[in-house]
Amino acid sequence: MLEVIKLISVLLMFLIVTGCSNTKINPCSDETKVYSSINIEIDKKVCFKSIDSYDLNYNKKPEIIIYGNLIFPKIKKSEYDAVILSHGSGGLRKYHNSYVDLLTNNGYVVFQIDHYLNRGIKYDKTFSKVSGITFMNDAFRALNLIKTHPKIKKVAYIGWSQGGVGPILSHFRQATDLINNSKYLFDASVAIYPYCGFTFNEEAKTNNPLLILTGRSDDLTPEQACINIYDKFSTNENKIKHISLEGAKHGYDNPFLFFGFTFDKLPSLHIINDECTLTISKIGEIKTISNEKVKGPNESAKLLDKCSTKGVSVKYSPHATEKTYIEIIEFLKTI
Repeated sequence: MLEVIKLISVLLMFLIVTGCSNTKINPCSDETKVYSSINIEIDKKVCFKSIDSYDLNYNKKPEIIIYGNLIFPKIKKSEYDAVILSHGSGGLRKYHNSYVDLLTNNGYVVFQIDHYLNRGIKYDKTFSKVSGITFMNDAFRALNLIKTHPKIKKVAYIGWSQGGVGPILSHFRQATDLINNSKYLFDASVAIYPYCGFTFNEEAKTNNPLLILTGRSDDLTPEQACINIYDKFSTNENKIKHISLEGAKHGYDNPFLFFGFTFDKLPSLHIINDECTLTISKIGEIKTISNEKVKGPNESAKLLDKCSTKGVSVKYSPHATEKTYIEIIEFLKTI
């Protein structure tokens, strides 16, 4: 029996690390229509233009065509609110479908971005090939597109792990002013076990309500950095809500992690100091509080190595998952 359990664990590990998914077909070939506006009311893979930038300084940064899965509720309405979903470093995974179902069953339109396919990435165990701001740039381009739909009114933003950087930064006017001069803003944002290693001045102006959900036992993106953000900015019009889920580890909402796993080489990002805390410069560059610039993958990898120790564990928690579902729907009802 023990051997069977070990075999199952090995197979699950293979699924997690490799993704074990079929080769994806790029829906955004040259002949495919690239949307600059939408008015359809059917489920569809929608190709749109984004900008391929590691930071918020767009000088000489190329455009890129990516896609999102546009999914409508089964019950049609005269108008909808929508939610844009941003995956983490592991890419699109089956467990994200439960959130799609949760949201559409509650009447929301979902736009689920694939940040990786057209960038030639399957998954990123280095956490450096692209940045959380790369994902954020895609999400704001998706927001511009979704806002053209005549039936869609409010739009929220949900991201996981590295994809949770964008929901947090979208809360701060210093970041959104650099994107589109804050012309289009999300009405609410949710970050699920995110990387919270950014900060701004205490006087920083804020935008949308922000919900941060963290695992109290998360050692990949430990919650202390998120607590620091909450403590620093929670008095600012009470726009930030933080929920710490007892016993929950990174990836707590992914059933593939049911047995729990330890990854000896993945970084635990628990070191918090001026050399390891990031901010955004006036021209949109990522830099540390100690003024070290993070221009791309090489600088990011060096920073991760300096600001972490090796070895993390991940595990599914049905209790934390159910709590997350409930809190997200309740939060979205308030916007």
